[in-house]
Amino acid sequence: MSIIHRMTVRARHDRSIRLGRCLARLHEVGRDIPGCERLSVSALHGDSLTWQVEGHWSSAAARDAFLGSEGLRQVIAAAIDEGLFSHLECGMELKRQVA
Repeated sequence: MSIIHRMTVRARHDRSIRLGRCLARLHEVGRDIPGCERLSVSALHGDSLTWQVEGHWSSAAARDAFLGSEGLRQVIAAAIDEGLFSHLECGMELKRQVA
């Protein structure tokens, strides 16, 4: 079973590119977390202000390690300090592996 965690982040007007660069730093954070199967950061098609961060985790503990990491905190704090986004939403789903 994989756990998929998504963050959807809406950039402030004229700050989408800067927000994307800031969020891209999360790739490094994910690499340092055991149990990170995949971490992607991408702009939503058709909506240049909305970014999605999607992490696939081998366990709840791996996901929680990412969510509690200093790296994630630093990236989000930098985005807040620079006024890069207006909205942040998180969601989770469980994905069962078919044998």
